[in-house]
Amino acid sequence: MGVPDPRHSRALLVGVSEYPRLPPDRWLPTVAAGLHRLVEVLRDDRVWGLPEQNCTVLDQPPDSDTVITALRKAAKEARDALVFYYAGHGLVDPAIADEQLHLALPQSYEPGGTHMALSYAHVRREFRVSARQAQRRLVTLDCCWSGKALGTTMGGDDIVGETAIEGTAVLTATAATKKALAPAGEQYTAFTGALIDTLVSGIDDGPELLDLGTIYRHLDAVQSGRGRPRPQFGGTGIGMGMTWTRNVAWRPSAPDTTAPVASAPGADSAERVRQFRRAGEYAEAEALQQEAVARADPDAVRARVSELRRSGNYEQALKHEQTIRPD
Repeated sequence: MGVPDPRHSRALLVGVSEYPRLPPDRWLPTVAAGLHRLVEVLRDDRVWGLPEQNCTVLDQPPDSDTVITALRKAAKEARDALVFYYAGHGLVDPAIADEQLHLALPQSYEPGGTHMALSYAHVRREFRVSARQAQRRLVTLDCCWSGKALGTTMGGDDIVGETAIEGTAVLTATAATKKALAPAGEQYTAFTGALIDTLVSGIDDGPELLDLGTIYRHLDAVQSGRGRPRPQFGGTGIGMGMTWTRNVAWRPSAPDTTAPVASAPGADSAERVRQFRRAGEYAEAEALQQEAVARADPDAVRARVSELRRSGNYEQALKHEQTIRPD
């Protein structure tokens, strides 16, 4: 499976940088810069090539109805990929028991102003109800507490959200208990800046096509190396392995003229699975891995166990783990 077909994909990018009901030092001027640069990047043929008419940009949307109406329209039109991006303040109200994530809009304020914001629950609703025909779905949030969209505060590869959207990947700037950064003197917010750089510059030694897992691991390494909040990644189904963009840094490798080295059947299967995934052929990779798991190949079983744990299927992971014969 290659990059999503731009003709049949839709993206909605939302940014809120000015908040009249908050002090000026709470405004986020770098959000607007990142919003418009990210739009340019996604339209770039070297990256994705999304047509202008398929990419809706809401800079300072007046209310939640404006956002949801645009998202609903994009969701119903998308046949391949549906992408939703938000950058701004993330709000929670400690006085409300569930402390749900809200995406701040221009008239939002603190404390107690979440009713003037967009509840993430409404975004999740559109992905579940309106986007049923979209084959690939991505939500990416650049705001404080954005990890709440995953329903957990686990880090690294162990993210499983109780609030996950079926078949959708969710990439967030921070964990549920962390603030996002808008460093002084930088052109963009920390997370969006790293995302833009990844898409524009590519990933050295990465695959020809960038799936979200590869993008997430790269962002995690970059942000943790800078001492910045670590991004979070979760979701279910095909969304977790969604191929999104081309890798600008990829170059075809020179033909290998050396004689092939014989390998064990299990190792050969594992390598072929990796090759299929690097090429974006996830259905083929899945079928091959299931075949290897069925014959109790230890490497394949361990890989399946790891994937099941990342997706929160701990009982299935344990059952598979018990099939591995001790050395």
